Amino acid sequence: MGLIIGGVLLIAFALWTVIAPRQQWLMLNAWRYRDPDANEPSDLAYNLGRAAGVGTILLVVILGGYLIRADAVQGDADDIRQAREQRFGTRHVELTLLPPAVVAGSSGATGPSAEPTTATGETDQAGSAVAVWRYATVQKDNPFDLDLPTGTNLIVAVDGAFRVDALDVQESPDAVTVELTGACTQVKLLCEADRTSPVPPVRLYPVTLAAPLNGRPLIDRSTGEEAVGR
Repeated sequence: MGLIIGGVLLIAFALWTVIAPRQQWLMLNAWRYRDPDANEPSDLAYNLGRAAGVGTILLVVILGGYLIRADAVQGDADDIRQAREQRFGTRHVELTLLPPAVVAGSSGATGPSAEPTTATGETDQAGSAVAVWRYATVQKDNPFDLDLPTGTNLIVAVDGAFRVDALDVQESPDAVTVELTGACTQVKLLCEADRTSPVPPVRLYPVTLAAPLNGRPLIDRSTGEEAVGR
C-alpha cells in the first residue's frame, strides 16, 4: 500500500512538472530569490523539466506494473503451495507418468487388459503392494499447477519412499478401487505404512476414469479401506 501511495504522489508531481513547470517553479523556488523574475529558468530548462517528468511517469508505471505482476505471481505460487499441502500433505510433489492406467469394471474397460501394467508395458507379478498416500479429484480447474494429460480426472499420490511399477484401477458405479504394485526404495523405517508424513517428493499419478469420482469412495486395495482424499 505504501508503494502505491508513493507512486501516485510521484506521478502527480511529475504531471505538475509536465503541465505547469513555471507555476511549479514559482511556488517551490521563487521565494529563494530577491528578484524572482530575474532568476526564472529559461524555456529550455522548463522543457528539460517536462522531459524529465515524462520519463519519471513512464518509469513509475513500468516499475509499478512489474511489482503488481510479481505480487500476483507470488500470490498464485502461494495458492499452489497451499493446494498441494492440503491435498497431498506436502508442497513437494512430482508428476510421474506410467502407461495409461487400466480402468476396468461395469462402466467399461479402457486399455489393453485388466492386468496391472508396468512402466515397460509388461505384467509385473513379483512386485509388492504399495499403499495410496492421498488422492485428489481434478475438476475443470487445476489448482496444483501440474501439466496433466488431457482427460485426467483423478490424481493418485504415493509416498516418495516407494517406487510404483504398476497401477490398476477397477471402476464400478459404487466405488473405484486402486491397486499399486512396486517396492520401497528407502530404509526399512521409512517403509512403514503408518507414518504421518511422507518422504518428499510425493509422486503423483494421473488417472482418467470412465466417469468422474462424484462422491464414490476410492478404495486402496493394499489395505481394503478407503483412501484419504477429497
